[in-house]
Amino acid sequence: MHSKTPLNYELESRASLEAHPRFASTLSNGLDVLKCFSAAEPQLGNKEIAEMLGLTRPTVSRLTFTLVGLGYLRRDERTGKYSLGPAVLTLGYPLLVHLTLRQLAAHDMIELARYAKGPVSMAIRDRLQVVYVETVHDGASNASRPDIGSARPLLRTATGRALLYAQTADERTLICGRLAEEFPEDWERFGASLQPAFDAIDEHGFCVVSKDWRAELCGIATPMRYRSNDLPLAFNVTIPADNLDEKHVYETLGPRLRTLVKNLEYRIGIM
Repeated sequence: MHSKTPLNYELESRASLEAHPRFASTLSNGLDVLKCFSAAEPQLGNKEIAEMLGLTRPTVSRLTFTLVGLGYLRRDERTGKYSLGPAVLTLGYPLLVHLTLRQLAAHDMIELARYAKGPVSMAIRDRLQVVYVETVHDGASNASRPDIGSARPLLRTATGRALLYAQTADERTLICGRLAEEFPEDWERFGASLQPAFDAIDEHGFCVVSKDWRAELCGIATPMRYRSNDLPLAFNVTIPADNLDEKHVYETLGPRLRTLVKNLEYRIGIM
């Protein structure tokens, strides 16, 4: 395999990574076990994990035993099922602390959430998805309440399109190639929507995506010029898509979101 940049490796298919002589399959399987747990599936047994991953139960039993010993899983003695342990939090904490923008943007995000009556979020790209690193809600927030660490699709969301805009041309080519390969149906349906979103960001400073991800939601997003640890960032506000007032979106909400980001860039010295 030829020498590659970190982004190349990050975007490799699973099959290609597994074929590399430096690939650590046991480590990969252990991380896959952790990724099986979600808000919908907070507790799982060895049998369920084995079925989800296509691994043998003895293999999964060794992995869960190790993860419990290291604090990444907890075992319920009554049910014999596992749930995520506190050590998982320590993995993400250094990244969140490094993103000091969360503290700098907090006040403006709260003010915009109150005004928009919807959540305002900060997000980064994790491979082929959007991951939220901060979200604030107003008291009457709508149906979308993305928590820290929750993921959204790149192609179908305003935030995803803003993050793709923030990549370099070469990075975007690599990412779009992988999106077309991994999600061909989404690429066929939404790939052509990227350029209009990029044009909207050039013209207005933000893009708007209504109903492409969830039929009841409209997202407004703007990228940030600053990169944190070489990670592009984007901010978004989510509002109900029903009875959408486009004039309000394009003349008030979008500009307020754009101003939030511009003020944040000014505070950190990006003029």
